[in-house]
Amino acid sequence: MVHILLVLFALFASSASVAAQEPTPGQLRAAERLVAVMQLESNSAQVTEQMVGYMRQAAPDTGVLSTESAREHRETMARELRQMFAEKMSWERMKPEYVRLYASLYTEDELRQLTAFYESPVGQKSIRIQPEVTARLLGIAQRLMAQPAPQQ
Repeated sequence: MVHILLVLFALFASSASVAAQEPTPGQLRAAERLVAVMQLESNSAQVTEQMVGYMRQAAPDTGVLSTESAREHRETMARELRQMFAEKMSWERMKPEYVRLYASLYTEDELRQLTAFYESPVGQKSIRIQPEVTARLLGIAQRLMAQPAPQQ
């Protein structure tokens, strides 16, 4: 499961970097402001916990382990996943990547417009409900993964 998550992050990063250009100092400053206004630091912690919960639920129950052993296995997996995120994807490591990504994909003017949006009431609501959106999307993904693929 951890490998799937890492592959998804790598695919996202590589697809985003295809269109990326070297950002200007102004773009970097504007992107840093946007990242702060979007409260990505606190949201990333919430998303991490949601992903840990999703991975815990998605872990297959093979029936080989006792119920207690399966629970312990899931808890161990959750601890290891949290530790991996803390070590490899801490905010200190991720913040410059977020800033550089946004700065490379948007113009300085677009970054300022995004910042203005996220400072608005509807932008603040979007920030507040993002963890719920993510949780619901993970639930949808889990439900779809459990269903057989449609016949074509």
